[in-house]
Amino acid sequence: MLGFYFRICVVRLVVGVMCVVGLLPGTGWAEGTTYLIFGGDNSYPPYEYLDGQGTPTGFDVDITRAVAREMGILTSLRLMPWHEARSALQVGEVDVLMGMFRSPERLRHFSFSTPHNVASYAVFVTEGSPIGDLDDTRDRRVIVQKGDIGHDYLIQRGEPVEIVVRENMHEVLKALAAGEGDAALVSRLQGLMIIKDEGLDAIRAVGPPILQRAFCFAVRKGDERLLSLLNEGLSAIKASGQYDEIHAKWFGAYRPKEFNGKELLIHMAMVGGPLVAVALLFLLWSWALKRKVARRTEELSMANDILSRQIDERLQAERAFRESERRYREIFNTPNDAIILHDAETGAVVDINKPGLAMLGYGRDEILGAGFETLLSGEGDSTGDKAMVLFRQVALGDPRVVQWQGRRKDGTAFWVEVSLKVAHLTDQACVVSVGRDISARKEAEEKLSEEKERLAVTLRSIGDGVITSDVSGHVVLMNKVAEKLTGWTQNEAVGRPMAEVFRIINEKTRKPCENPVDKVLSTGNIITLANHTALIAKDGTERSIADSGAPIMDRTSTIVGVVLVFRDVTDENRMEEELLKVRKLESVGVLAGGIAHDFNNILTAVLGGVSLARTRCQETSETHRLLTDVLKACDRAKDLTQQLLTFSKGGAPVIRVASVVDVVRESAGFVLRGSRVRCETHFAEDLWPAEIDAGQISQVAQNLILNAVQAMPRGGVITIAAENHPIKTDQVGLLPLKGDRYVKLTFCDEGPGIPEEIRDRVFDPFFTTKKTGSGLGLATTHSIVYKHDGHIEVASTPGRGTCFTLYLPASEEALIEPLEAQPRPQAMGRGRILVMDDEEMVREVVEGLLVSMGYEVLLTASGEEAVAVYRERHGGPEPVDVVITDLTVAGAMGGLEAAGIILQWDPDARVVVSSGYSNDPVMADYMAHGFCAAIVKPYTHADLMAVVSGAMEG
Repeated sequence: MLGFYFRICVVRLVVGVMCVVGLLPGTGWAEGTTYLIFGGDNSYPPYEYLDGQGTPTGFDVDITRAVAREMGILTSLRLMPWHEARSALQVGEVDVLMGMFRSPERLRHFSFSTPHNVASYAVFVTEGSPIGDLDDTRDRRVIVQKGDIGHDYLIQRGEPVEIVVRENMHEVLKALAAGEGDAALVSRLQGLMIIKDEGLDAIRAVGPPILQRAFCFAVRKGDERLLSLLNEGLSAIKASGQYDEIHAKWFGAYRPKEFNGKELLIHMAMVGGPLVAVALLFLLWSWALKRKVARRTEELSMANDILSRQIDERLQAERAFRESERRYREIFNTPNDAIILHDAETGAVVDINKPGLAMLGYGRDEILGAGFETLLSGEGDSTGDKAMVLFRQVALGDPRVVQWQGRRKDGTAFWVEVSLKVAHLTDQACVVSVGRDISARKEAEEKLSEEKERLAVTLRSIGDGVITSDVSGHVVLMNKVAEKLTGWTQNEAVGRPMAEVFRIINEKTRKPCENPVDKVLSTGNIITLANHTALIAKDGTERSIADSGAPIMDRTSTIVGVVLVFRDVTDENRMEEELLKVRKLESVGVLAGGIAHDFNNILTAVLGGVSLARTRCQETSETHRLLTDVLKACDRAKDLTQQLLTFSKGGAPVIRVASVVDVVRESAGFVLRGSRVRCETHFAEDLWPAEIDAGQISQVAQNLILNAVQAMPRGGVITIAAENHPIKTDQVGLLPLKGDRYVKLTFCDEGPGIPEEIRDRVFDPFFTTKKTGSGLGLATTHSIVYKHDGHIEVASTPGRGTCFTLYLPASEEALIEPLEAQPRPQAMGRGRILVMDDEEMVREVVEGLLVSMGYEVLLTASGEEAVAVYRERHGGPEPVDVVITDLTVAGAMGGLEAAGIILQWDPDARVVVSSGYSNDPVMADYMAHGFCAAIVKPYTHADLMAVVSGAMEG
């Protein structure tokens, strides 16, 4: 009988093998067979893990296989580290995860089947740890499995703990035992099993169970068809009892053991005695013989069933393979991008999809087997050698995304972006390249790059600082000028708040100004900064700036940022202040000129009358002494009006080419005579001559030296230096000067210095810190220098002295030595003199002085009268010998016009000009205007006598 069954079994086995290897025709797989790839954790016992031979096993594996048998699903099991398994499901490399805890967070990315198990988590610590539950882990290190539900829970909970991740739960508990963390959060059941298997006796679970979660199959979000299939399979195995068997298999070790029949027989045998044992042995031998026959019969039947099932499975696998191949080809050719498979060893093309053929212009048979370098242009970085180096790196597992120039079959080159990654197929390793033609994008990028370059060139060419920001007020772009003014580089400033880079304050109040970016964003309008705004650079440097801000809008008029344009106006403000000071001085000068003119007329009357009166007194008399004192007081008043006249319009200098050195030395010698101050001079040997009024510059030098002497009452040293100062091109605008050649003079003392709070007022008229000062010395100096088209500035450090610096226009002409003045002859005291002056008081005093000298005097009050009298007397028996005419007459013809008419009618006329404006250009150069002499008001009896006698003889 056994031989019969054996022969039947052999026949069925041969037939089955022939069917499997295809020697007999088959009927094919059933239509609609599903093929799924199930993923899972490669180290998550007892749920899913790889055994010692690398075979998938565990509770989830058995559940999966049971469901697959019930639903006719062909399966492929892939176990890997858990975080990789999650990623594989998300990108579609696997269809189902065999076991995944369901949570609200995970429901956003995955869909879950009905649960096939429920588990809870617990906190594990080492012996002696103070941690009693999860709340005690704050500010401690907690070890979890990477991507596990415990990992997700700690991140979602947001507690201040340091999370330490490991690949699997074995490594988690081993890391805890090694002291790499303070606690671990793992599955309670799994943790207990690992502790037992690994002998980690120093680890224990603490606190109540947490994170009780349903354990389910997981699929990609929204795959309801697959979920339905899995749920149906789970229901089927639970109904058939297979689920309970599998559960008892893997988790039965944690239940109390039942007493079985075999143990009962053993105990009975021990109690029954030898007779019962003999009887039982006989019965057992008989029963075993029958069972052996039955088992052999059953085995033959089962072998037949297995062969039949294997044949069916083989046919189903072939059908699934064909379906899989069809789907692969459909998916392979569906994308718009080119997909090319290369042999990982040689780089030869193994397969290519239709878009790839269309992009390269090849037929499928033409491109298969072609080398990797065939697809490249061979120019620049797109050469075969460089590409193969990159290809080998990818083949070793280093994925890359590159851009290079490809070449089509017709030889045309084009830009392509290629993603390269190694893939391990069933029979060989391949490098998958996914390419996309980006020629249009490259062209657009080049145009954009050119546009950016033009923008950068434009920004670099702008003389103003430019900063742009986004809508959040953070810096996006700066040009070089902005970098220089703010002290921030482009790389340092990008992404920083505008208020941090562009710090502005009010120069007067020193308070921070409102951020212009915020103002533009809130109003949407173009704005300008208020006056007196200062920019504080990164290094603390402060600059006055003028600024404007405007919104940057896109095509829809939506504000996308702000642009600030600003410039340094520190020098401009300084120049404006200087010009304002000059205008103030000019305004005062107009007033001073009028006052001085009228005052000089009064002084002329006083001085002339006193002078005449003194001539009529005995020199030893008290009256003569008193009149002499009055004359001295008049001289002091005359000096005061002379300083006032410096501000007047008539104070313009008479420019001559002169040596500054001679003027300064003469002035220094005069002022310092008898003082305790010593002068040191440093004059350049090649010093240029200057275009100056030597008299006025002498007054400037005397004022500055006198100031230094007064600042050093106990003595000291005043240092005077002179040097050539050409104005270079890059220095234009730094000083308020028009020319390009100047002589620079400095006067430095060793006095106490000038306090900062009054330094800007030292040139103001009538401002003085001295009890006996008039406040006109430095004001006069400032006015004279600026009327020479020069510049003066002061620098002082309290306790370290003061320096005044002058810039006077230099001349390109050679210096001419002046001729010695010829002595004037004395007046003879006879003749007829015509006096024209609009002041009656002056007319009467001059008349008295001239009559006392022996002259006949004719008086007129205007130029018209003087011309008429001169014309009437000319050619008659009593002609006019000399005309003394006032230069300025209020409301009538003045002396200059009257002299012009008289000289035009009588070229031999002798006309003397008189004025209270001693610095008037006519007075300074009277001969150029037709006058034979000039006399400055106020004048004495002797002054008038000398001028008239010279005119009579001239």
